[in-house]
Amino acid sequence: MYPIQIIGIGQGKKDLTQRHLEMIETCDVLVGGKRHLEMFNQINVETILITGHLDDLIDSLKEKMNHKKIVVLASGDPLFHGIGSTICQRLKPKLDPESVEIYSNISSISAAFAKIKEPWHDVKIISLHGPHQDGFSFSQLADEYKVAFLTDKNSNPNFIAKQLLKSGLYDFRFCVLENLGNEDTERITWFENIDLICDQSFSHPNIVILMKSGKPPKKRSNETHIGMKDTLFKHSKGLITKSEIRSISLSKLKLIHKDHVLWDIGSGSGSVGIEASFLIPWGHVYAIEKNADRISDIIYNIKNFNCSNVKVLNAVFPDGADDLETPDRIFIGGGGQHLKQIIEAGCLRLEKFGIIVINTVLLQNLETAMALLKKHHFAPEVVQIQVSRSKQMPFGDRFEALNPVWIITGTKPDPKKPGQTKPDQMEPDER
Repeated sequence: MYPIQIIGIGQGKKDLTQRHLEMIETCDVLVGGKRHLEMFNQINVETILITGHLDDLIDSLKEKMNHKKIVVLASGDPLFHGIGSTICQRLKPKLDPESVEIYSNISSISAAFAKIKEPWHDVKIISLHGPHQDGFSFSQLADEYKVAFLTDKNSNPNFIAKQLLKSGLYDFRFCVLENLGNEDTERITWFENIDLICDQSFSHPNIVILMKSGKPPKKRSNETHIGMKDTLFKHSKGLITKSEIRSISLSKLKLIHKDHVLWDIGSGSGSVGIEASFLIPWGHVYAIEKNADRISDIIYNIKNFNCSNVKVLNAVFPDGADDLETPDRIFIGGGGQHLKQIIEAGCLRLEKFGIIVINTVLLQNLETAMALLKKHHFAPEVVQIQVSRSKQMPFGDRFEALNPVWIITGTKPDPKKPGQTKPDQMEPDER
């Protein structure tokens, strides 16, 4: 059996050593992408073109390596978002690790930063190849100083520019590096105005580098306050209670005692529960979220803000609620089609004189929430919040409106005396 030799081409044929070339010239089977195989079309050997069907490729390699010398050509460095990683992962569980040899070379990112003469030890690297982009939120880049993107034909420089504009991130210098290593078609272009990129066309492959002007900022301390910037929280696909809405929702919860117990149902990123935890250091917050893929965001944010009194429950409410402390505050930020069941269960478990706050953007949910709170004698109140944020444009500023949100609030009455309000929750003119 011959070991499969995976050779990184670097930025082109000129980056290959004499040893690399000898292995390529003496192999029986040469594997690579179309561009790679064209570099060695003068060699008369069997070739395998790498396509999207990697299972077929791995099966073919396993069969041929028993009696043929196989060389796999990889872009840049084989183990840097390359085919080398895939082959090693697929072969190692069943074969001896020595059945694969890796010959590293210059990675695309190191070559890109060498071209613009900037250090890259502090860069945030993001791959937008295929499924790697799922769940990535561009708002996470607000506090980054230097970012590099590995692009593909769909997630290209135009896509990146549009996402930056959508997230209101205008303060990056934008560099596109096309066809690195190809002396005839290599092109490096800097853009100071991201708006100009959206209608441009770029050849593939390319790399995008974002850099902010000036010195890198010092690492921020997590100084906490109510209504912190959305970008300070890790969240996916914009699933976060926006800072202005969060501030008003927390005010409606009336966290007047430091030992309150709060249930944050439909927690999403955990932003409301986390900010509430600052106000109730002796109490507890239970962040309840049904979507397992959002739990990691909540846990990250809890650790980031050092919230020791926030507990996470991955469950479809009210599953698991029987094991939680009785709440005297409930916040419902999500519920969808199950909102009725959530409100019913919450009303029953809520402590006497406890407060429930429900946020919704749907008219149907507004009607449901109001009807159910009235059914349980909560005497609900509702406010509609419409927030518009200033947004920079190339020659000035404009307002960009967020979705209007209804905030429904109710206080649980004494079951023996419906309609009675606890004294410390009365308005001053009612006392």
